[in-house]
Order: sequence, then structure tokens, then C-alpha cells
Amino acid sequence: MKDDVLDLASLDALDEAVLVIRHPTTDAPTGWTWTFFGPAHPVTVELADRFSREALRKAAARRQAQANGRKWKEDEQSPDDLNRENVDGIVARTKGFSTIKLNGEELVFSKEKATELLLDRRKGWLVKQVMEFLRAEENFIPPSATS
Repeated sequence: MKDDVLDLASLDALDEAVLVIRHPTTDAPTGWTWTFFGPAHPVTVELADRFSREALRKAAARRQAQANGRKWKEDEQSPDDLNRENVDGIVARTKGFSTIKLNGEELVFSKEKATELLLDRRKGWLVKQVMEFLRAEENFIPPSATS
């Protein structure tokens, strides 16, 4: 095989990637890092499967109700419910973050602390950075050996 032929496996998503948190107004790196499980990591796959199963369950219940001539009422979801669901998904994919200070006290990663930080409305910029990072699968693709 020729050496200049692309090995497709070299473009497979990694099991984890690191996000360097940036200052929300200057965009300068803060030195604070979050490590996330990649798209094919078992944790992420299970999370996606759980969301898919729930969506399929709701669709089947809706179809069943319509087939039986019953009215279908969507579950009410508040903005807080949606925010909590997003944060729960982020935290499930979070392997950890580097230690930082919060109000002068050292903050070490735990799922509870990550949830608390991400639910803090004053830190909406953090949620935005994390969600953008996780949505872009290329963040989990290793750079090319030729780049």
C-alpha cells in the first residue's frame, strides 16, 4: 500500500478531548481545562442511547394515542427543565476539570460541583463554551500528521 494513501482510521474520534476555557469577553485562555468523553466513548454512547430510547418511547405513545383516537398532550417542559437536561448531559460526558478557585476557595472536580457551576445563571458563558465544544465532533479528531 502506498504511504500517501489516507488511512481512514487516523480520522476516528478520540475517546476524550480537552477544552481550554476562555475568558468570556477577551477570549483569552484561562488555563482552566475540562476533559470530555468523545462521541464513541461508552459513556457518550449510553447517554445518546438513553435520549434516543426516550424519544422513541414518546413517539410510540403518541402514535398509539392517535391510532386509538385519543388526543395526545405533549409533556410540559419548562426552560429550567430543559436547562437541567442539558446540564445533566454535559456532566455525564465530563471526565473532569482542572482545579480552580471559586470565591477564594479551591474547587476540585466532582459531578455535583460541575452541575452546580453549570446551573449557575451567572456562568451561562461557561455552558455556551462547553456546548459548542461538545457539538463540534472535530474537537475529538486528532490533527493530521501532515498538518
